Amino acid sequence: MKTTFIATLFIGLFLAACSPKTTPIQKKLPEPSADKNPKEKKPIAQNNKPEKLNNNVKKKPEMVISMILPFDLYGINYKTANLNDLKKAEIAIDFYQGFKMGIDSVVNNGGNIDFKIQVFDSKDDPASLGALAAKATIKNSDLIVGPVFPSGIKTFSVYSKTMKKRMVSPLAASDPAIFNNPYLITINNSLDQHAYTAAAFIKRDLNPKKVLIIRSGQPDEHKYVVPFKKGMDSLGKGIQVSEIGIKAVGYANVYKSLNPLGLNVIVLPSTDRVFLITLLNELDKLTSNFQIAIFGHPGLEKATFLDNDLLQRLNTYITSSYQIERTSQRNEEFVKYYRSKFQLSPSEYAYKGFDVGYYFGKLMDKQGKNFMENLTKNTFDGIHNDFHFVKNAKYGFSNTSLMVMKYQFGKLEKVD
Repeated sequence: MKTTFIATLFIGLFLAACSPKTTPIQKKLPEPSADKNPKEKKPIAQNNKPEKLNNNVKKKPEMVISMILPFDLYGINYKTANLNDLKKAEIAIDFYQGFKMGIDSVVNNGGNIDFKIQVFDSKDDPASLGALAAKATIKNSDLIVGPVFPSGIKTFSVYSKTMKKRMVSPLAASDPAIFNNPYLITINNSLDQHAYTAAAFIKRDLNPKKVLIIRSGQPDEHKYVVPFKKGMDSLGKGIQVSEIGIKAVGYANVYKSLNPLGLNVIVLPSTDRVFLITLLNELDKLTSNFQIAIFGHPGLEKATFLDNDLLQRLNTYITSSYQIERTSQRNEEFVKYYRSKFQLSPSEYAYKGFDVGYYFGKLMDKQGKNFMENLTKNTFDGIHNDFHFVKNAKYGFSNTSLMVMKYQFGKLEKVD
């Protein structure tokens, strides 16, 4: 497999700066696989006869993948750069390293395709993206991965449509509709999808007497509230849904909006620290008189300032697009292999990169140039993400796989 870097300096410069100075692990580790139950490999039979050279071996077909990532190589002073200066590039580096490991896993486990990975620095700049789109190396790609940020995706979508080239949005959680690109493949779930999944779970599994949306007053809350209410409406009537603003009502008066008979599901569209800590502590006082369950914004998962025991007592749920089974064999193999290559532990973006690389690498390996034909039929259970794509004629392919998680037994566990 070939990798081409289009930049003034190689990624190795960054890896050297970011990696601690440790002695590399010499032991050969098994290549990680995203397959949940990988088949046991049979040992290769040995013989003492000299092997004849076969000059008629058929050359494997080549697939070209272009990665457009925000390394920001031209915006860093390499003479004075430190770890803080390199943080802008960390997402791109980690995602690339994970992605390449995913492709390597396909190749090294009996792959039928030779992959050529071309890596470009997007610089997170519209003019630079336009210049990249004009390159023959991009135009001849079988798949384009990136750009990463919504502004770059919007800019490059124009060129993607003109070239009729598939491009993967690997990290942005934006609604695909805003890009209006039928060639776009969106990996991350949009906030609309999270809100609708929450509404469906509440309706189907919790069946409450009342659903109460409590706003903190943050301006972005409508991005969750609007699709959530649409989801509740589309799923049919029968459950009372109301909405209050904490600034108007006050924390001490929330109980007045609760139903004393039956379950109250309280939806929190905010991730504001003060609001969450104050409200959750107030709700904890009410559990002796009211049945309460919380459904939080997906960003709650990264709210490390919240107490897990409190969240568990309040029967707190969230939606999530990913979960890592830390004790699973495939995760342990991935972590060991990643550490052996880079002398540091994989980040969230390395996991994401591996799953994306392995998934598309596997599709290409099986179907070659026609790898898009069965995209909607290939459900994927990755180490970090699950993929199930649906097609929209205007907005391309979107991943609809989402999990409902609950705080229980001291951690977040999948319940749906």
